[in-house]
Amino acid sequence: MASPSNPQCFPSSLFRLAQLYIMTGAISVTGSAVLIENQYRGVVGGNVTFYCPVVENKTLGLMYIQRGDTYVNGYYRREATLVPVWSNTRIDTKKGTMHMSNLNVSHQGDYQCYTMNSGNHLPLVQTDMHLSVTGNYNKPALTMDCCDESPPLSCLLTCVAHGGYPPAEVKWNVSQTHTLKAMNNITRDNVTKLVNTSSTARLNCSNGEIFISCSVGNLRSELLSVCKPKYTSNPPWPHVIIIAVSAVGVTVVMVVMVVMLLWWKTKKCKKGEHEDIKEDEEEGIPLN
Repeated sequence: MASPSNPQCFPSSLFRLAQLYIMTGAISVTGSAVLIENQYRGVVGGNVTFYCPVVENKTLGLMYIQRGDTYVNGYYRREATLVPVWSNTRIDTKKGTMHMSNLNVSHQGDYQCYTMNSGNHLPLVQTDMHLSVTGNYNKPALTMDCCDESPPLSCLLTCVAHGGYPPAEVKWNVSQTHTLKAMNNITRDNVTKLVNTSSTARLNCSNGEIFISCSVGNLRSELLSVCKPKYTSNPPWPHVIIIAVSAVGVTVVMVVMVVMLLWWKTKKCKKGEHEDIKEDEEEGIPLN
């Protein structure tokens, strides 16, 4: 037979009543603490509802839920609301349920629900339950830092995902043709118990450009082009053409200016000679 594990966590009058019934054999406790068939799953910040067996056409005498040695919430027909009660829980005696809100990682674990209908010689029924709580990681963020060469010799990659549970390692999605050496790191928040997971990897670029991503659970980062040369084998023709055209234009302008300058000087010299000849003729100076 099973009984509540800690009398101090169980309301005194209700505990004495249950203990008396169990010791005298007036009632028996049913249920199994080995095989837990009632599995519940919740998400951090979400809600979950536990179900305890109740008979709708019977008057419920007591119903209480505990986790290990800790009393969670309950109802006893002969007394007022039992205390202490977890502030994020409320029970519905008609449906035999306990609703738990604002879940966090610390709420996961094994729970026991005890129910008994009003009247004498009725069984105290134990129902074992287990709650698993998970936290959703954010989408992994992938960044890189490559050597300042073209093409780069290697690239340093970092993948980070925050706020998840349970702990999960980063998985690198990379072709087998590339060599990648990774180092994982997991940190836990002392208050929320949520996990931040990260991985740093160095990728050898000897096999050229590759597209790579990282994953945490079912979440995958964006694809990232890694080991891409700064200048490809094909020259950037539009830029080359613009530069070439600009250079040719400047050269043409320079040539035209030089030609015009020479022409101007030649014309000036010829004009000067004609003026000298004209002056000599007017003064009667023979040309020969």
